Amino acid sequence: MDKKQKEARQRQEDTALNRALLWVGGAIVLEVLLLLVNRYYINFRVPSEVYTADFLRSVLSVVRTGGGIAGIAALIWSGVQFKRGGKFALPLILALALGALTICAHVTLTFHSAGVQMLFLLVPAWAGLALVYYLYHAEFFLSAAALGMSALGLWFVRTGSMLEAALLLAGTAVITAAAFWLQNHHGSVRRANGETLQLLSAKTSYKLLLANCLGAVIALAAAMVLGSTAAYYLIFVLIAWLFALLVYYTVKLI
Repeated sequence: MDKKQKEARQRQEDTALNRALLWVGGAIVLEVLLLLVNRYYINFRVPSEVYTADFLRSVLSVVRTGGGIAGIAALIWSGVQFKRGGKFALPLILALALGALTICAHVTLTFHSAGVQMLFLLVPAWAGLALVYYLYHAEFFLSAAALGMSALGLWFVRTGSMLEAALLLAGTAVITAAAFWLQNHHGSVRRANGETLQLLSAKTSYKLLLANCLGAVIALAAAMVLGSTAAYYLIFVLIAWLFALLVYYTVKLI
C-alpha cells in the first residue's frame, strides 16, 4: 500500500469515526430526554408536577403517532431514492431517527417505569450498533442487528406483549432474508442507474452470518411459543453470543 492509498484509507476511517460519534452524540441527547421523562412523567413528586406529566404524555402521544407516520414516509422516500440511483442516506438516517423516537415514545407510554428502565439500556445499544456499522465488517452489523432485535423481542415476550414481539420477529426475518439474498448476489446490489453497491466484502463468512440470523429468528419464535421463562434465559444467551461475536470481529480487524 503506497502513501496515497494509506492517506485515502485514513480519511475513510476518520469519516466513519466522525459519523459514528454523531450517532453516539444523538444517543446521549436521547438519554438526557429519557432522564427528564423518567423524572417528570414517571416519578413526579409533588401535585403541581401532575400538569407537567400530563403535558409530557400528550407530547409522547404525538411523537408516537406523528413520528411513526413520518418515519415510514422517510423510509419510502429513501427506497425511492435508492431505486432511482439518487442520494438516499439522508432520508434513511431521518427514518431511523424518527423510528427510534417512535419506539421510545411507545415503550414509555405502554410500559411506563419498566419501559423507561429498558430504554436506558436500549439507547446505548443503538449507539453501539452505529459504531459497529461504521467501524466493523458489514456482516457483523447484520448479525448484531438481527440478534439485537431478537433480544428486544424477548423482552416484549417477558412482558406479555406479543404484538411487539411479532413485529420484531418479522424484522429479524427480513434481515435474515436480506442475508440470504446478498449471499446469492455476491454481497452486492445493483441500482436502477446501473451502479453496483458492494454491501458485503468477498471475504464475508456467510455461514456464520446466516447462522446468527437464523439463530435470532429461532430464539424469538421459540420464546413466543414456550413463554416468558424461556425468553428470560434466551436473553442472556443472545447477549453472551453478541459479546463473543464482538471479540471475534475485533480480532479480525487487527
